[in-house]
Amino acid sequence: MNASPSRLLGRPKDMEKRAAILAAASQLFLELGFERATVDRIAHAAGVSKLTVYSHFADKEGLFVALIASKCDEHFEAREFVDLAPLGVYEALCRIAAAFLNLMFHPDVIALHRVLMTSASAETHMNQVFWDAGPAPTLAALARLLERFDAEGALRIAKPARAADQFFAMLKAGDHLRVLLDVGERPCAEALNELAQDTVGMFMRAYAP
Repeated sequence: MNASPSRLLGRPKDMEKRAAILAAASQLFLELGFERATVDRIAHAAGVSKLTVYSHFADKEGLFVALIASKCDEHFEAREFVDLAPLGVYEALCRIAAAFLNLMFHPDVIALHRVLMTSASAETHMNQVFWDAGPAPTLAALARLLERFDAEGALRIAKPARAADQFFAMLKAGDHLRVLLDVGERPCAEALNELAQDTVGMFMRAYAP
């Protein structure tokens, strides 16, 4: 049976509610931490019922995972980086580097890192959930792209997973730690772009065929 027009018209509203729930969850997770940011509080802040929250997300952990994924999707044009392979090594890595830096230095992401660091001993499980939802798939996606470039002969990388880790570590360098510790200012857009290009150039020289 085909969906009725009224049901089709209702879908954008559902997406608006989902967006409102994610926005409320983002704010409350940062303000209160994972444990204190209850589903009741998130529903109230989003202006929806608790049942509506559960209709979009299986549980609070699922909501947290969806929030991390949405933050990544806002910045990365392709979560599966191998799709960027046709652009060539330099352009593909520059796009990934720029997106990664904009994500890492986003105020909400900086605040989330601080929350996780502060509650590391109390919420170890959520730290693992965060890792599995954001950093782990991002590293794996870059490793697959690097493996593709190695197979094509564009780069020579014996250990793609380690090279992916090195790439992102070089991008964060000391600037990210200084901002995280609140002992330095967020680099301007021009500085981030220069950092992205310099890092890609260094990476390509290190793994040149």
